[in-house]
Amino acid sequence: MKLSSWVAVIVLVILGVYLLVFHADPLPANHETIGLGDQHVVHSIVGILLLIGVVLIIWRGRRSGAPATP
Repeated sequence: MKLSSWVAVIVLVILGVYLLVFHADPLPANHETIGLGDQHVVHSIVGILLLIGVVLIIWRGRRSGAPATP
């Protein structure tokens, strides 16, 4: 995989885990702090989608890097 793919993977993992696990009171930038209420379902869904994106990037990177068979 290219360096840019690894950077994307790292960023997406950090964002995905933050939105799934750490996006609650008292951590910064949570719904209660910015006044959006306590519905975290949307952020959980986005976190899951980001982690699925990580899997797809890794899968695609490994698949394209494989040598062709004769």
